[in-house]
Amino acid sequence: MEGEIVIIVEKYGISAVKDGKRLFFHPSLAVLRKSNVEMGQRDYLIESLSLSGNEKVLDCTLGLGSEAILIAHFLPEGYVKCLESSRIIKIIVENGLGDENLPDWVRESARRIEILEYDYKKFIRESNEIFDCIYVDPMFEHPNFKSSAMNLLRPFADYSGIDPEDIEEMKRIARKRIVVKARWNDSIFERYKFDKIVGSLKSKIGYGVIEI
Repeated sequence: MEGEIVIIVEKYGISAVKDGKRLFFHPSLAVLRKSNVEMGQRDYLIESLSLSGNEKVLDCTLGLGSEAILIAHFLPEGYVKCLESSRIIKIIVENGLGDENLPDWVRESARRIEILEYDYKKFIRESNEIFDCIYVDPMFEHPNFKSSAMNLLRPFADYSGIDPEDIEEMKRIARKRIVVKARWNDSIFERYKFDKIVGSLKSKIGYGVIEI
């Protein structure tokens, strides 16, 4: 039936099927990006966060967790609190992060990741917890349908976009900086004045940075 979600529990993990698309956890993007950094390539997210290694980071939009894993890797003395409004996505990622067959560095990063089932718009308005850095990666206004990973996520995702008011709320609980990920033609880059925007013209993805 259209719109129905089927949960599949197997020996190697949990997955979910909706509208013919099967969602499962895999750290491949985190592994690739870490490898690229080690080879001297720029990672605009890590560059934008400008981490010292001991920060407390709020990842407002967990998704499949690849960026949370990457961030946690660069926080040997810090940790990442992740928010995810979809219970299905949270369960799949949490289960995946507990897989003993993951690369050692991914398992080590996972120990510094906490996941809450929470809508970030609600969290940033209700919480008084202070974070060094806040990162938000909402679903793009102008999506790239060539992304196979994102195409699997779409049936399960929350499509509420980010507004300037959300960023102002984030300032209340951020100590160092806020980073917003969006495509170059998404309206948030026109509606909010960032201190700087870095990114790749090739991927058409930018990271807007606000220094506190």
